[in-house]
Amino acid sequence: MISIAVVEDHALFRKGLISMLERESDIRVVSEYCDGREFLQSLEYDNLAAIDLIFLDIALPWKNGLEVLQELQQKIPDHPPVCILSMYPEVFYLKESKALGARGYLNKNVEYDVLKQAIDAILQGNTFFAKKESGKQQIGELENLSERELEVFKLLAHGYTVKEIGFELKISIKSVSTYKSRLMQKLGVDSVLELYKLAVMH
Repeated sequence: MISIAVVEDHALFRKGLISMLERESDIRVVSEYCDGREFLQSLEYDNLAAIDLIFLDIALPWKNGLEVLQELQQKIPDHPPVCILSMYPEVFYLKESKALGARGYLNKNVEYDVLKQAIDAILQGNTFFAKKESGKQQIGELENLSERELEVFKLLAHGYTVKEIGFELKISIKSVSTYKSRLMQKLGVDSVLELYKLAVMH
């Protein structure tokens, strides 16, 4: 029996993932956590030795997934393998996740078959990192942003509205909206909300 822990703050996604996983006769989810701090605190009394794989989100409250992974490495170097399962394209956090010891990285929009492939690969002692796709993800690096796009991105991170960004940069609201659209395309996000979340995390 494969024992899995899930660290994910969105209840609907977490419950849905657990439900899908437990349809497999050889998988059971033995623990679930809604934020990074709760998971790290649980290390004092939970038996990680009984867990075969940890699915870890990045955008967690209190402590994000990368901070959790770093602290886990420090406290328990021989911890169970971790697979990042995130809404953010691999181009943003794949390199850092690898450096912190993650054994896999999957975007939340992957098909279940890919998720199962990742589980099988990681439990066999291998890694599972999705290949970069052509299109938006391929040009998603922050380094590819123009100076003006980066300025808009930074102001978004500080909570500026479109009107405030226009005033700050002395450009029209229409221009700011155009830059936001370009940012969404280059950074591989599909909504303004995701763009704001990404800006805040960076």
